[in-house]
Amino acid sequence: MSRLCGVLAAAACILGVVLVTPAMSPTLSPMPNASAVPQPNGYDVNCTQSGGQVVCTIAGCPRVFEDLAGDVVHTKVNGGPQAELSKACGNTTTQTINTSEGFDYAVQGCRKSTFGSDDCGAWSNYTYTPPAAQTVKCNPAGNFEQAEVPAGQQCVPKKVSVRCPAGSPTPEAASLGQCAAVPPKTCPPGSATPDVPAGQQCQGPTNAVTLSVTRQGLNANVTVSNKSALPAECAYTATRTSGLIGPGSVNRNISVGANSTGSITDLLWPPPLVSYRATVKCTATYDGKQVTIGESTQNVSG
Repeated sequence: MSRLCGVLAAAACILGVVLVTPAMSPTLSPMPNASAVPQPNGYDVNCTQSGGQVVCTIAGCPRVFEDLAGDVVHTKVNGGPQAELSKACGNTTTQTINTSEGFDYAVQGCRKSTFGSDDCGAWSNYTYTPPAAQTVKCNPAGNFEQAEVPAGQQCVPKKVSVRCPAGSPTPEAASLGQCAAVPPKTCPPGSATPDVPAGQQCQGPTNAVTLSVTRQGLNANVTVSNKSALPAECAYTATRTSGLIGPGSVNRNISVGANSTGSITDLLWPPPLVSYRATVKCTATYDGKQVTIGESTQNVSG
């Protein structure tokens, strides 16, 4: 009789059936990892980070249906698609998850069935929490962009910057040489030049006036030329420098347009042996203020 029982037991092992009695057949399982978490369904689960991935190890050999131990496990990550892993009773199995973030990891043991559906046990959920990222402190913190950075990264020094000259398109730069050039200053109408380099003053017209006094019979023809782009007000003065005949001085005011000439025709030509020094001085409004745009002098003798 005992020999018959031995034969039956051997046959059962060959057919893949695990015969279990509560008192004599404890669950066969390798020793779980020290950090593995026992699950309510009898499996031990441990997930550890490896670079940008997480490797989950499943150990244990619980009964998944009556006295049958599981030979596969089903898994789900965050309730997603189900995966099936081979898991013999005396072995562990692993699954690599392509993430470095936390997730929920559901595990279910099953006994594969040749005919019909598999016999499966209950699901258990394991929560993976990634370890706190290790950091390197940047010292002194005030000299760097961040007080600390993840391990393996370099502290980035703060960029030293200078304030660029007023008017530069770049308010700040690493050095003055890297500041964008300040655009030239546009001068008001009538300037000697249309623009000047930044920081310089625009110059109003100068030496823009010429005087010409010519004789026409007994009269003097005084012509004042204004070569500037500004309308001018001109003061003419003729002062006697020799002789005794004629007024000591003669004064006239004349308006001369921009880039034009004006004439004074009510003056007599000096008599013989009499000389005058004729002077004209012109002013114009430039950049909101009165400026002298030119002065010219000519000696006239009778």
